[in-house]
Amino acid sequence: MALHDENVVWHSHPVTLQQREQHHGHRGVVLWFTGLSGSGKSTVAGALEEALHKLGVSTYLLDGDNVRHGLCSDLGFSDADRKENIRRVGEVANLMVELI
Repeated sequence: MALHDENVVWHSHPVTLQQREQHHGHRGVVLWFTGLSGSGKSTVAGALEEALHKLGVSTYLLDGDNVRHGLCSDLGFSDADRKENIRRVGEVANLMVELI
């Protein structure tokens, strides 16, 4: 299915970005940790999520390894697959904070 297909349209929904921000008490942001395998990205991200949660901040952690079990399970680690993995996760992050 091509993006330019006339049947593929962007849907606006009743809950606005402003309403969501007011409900949660803060704006949505994306923090993206990068680094070598085994360098502690997931550990740091998990600790940060826990600290923010304790402060009452709504969070969701998209762990790269977990994403590769589902959304990106068809991808390997070639340069092209790595770029596609980043593109897909970036699109999900965009949707979650409505940066479109």
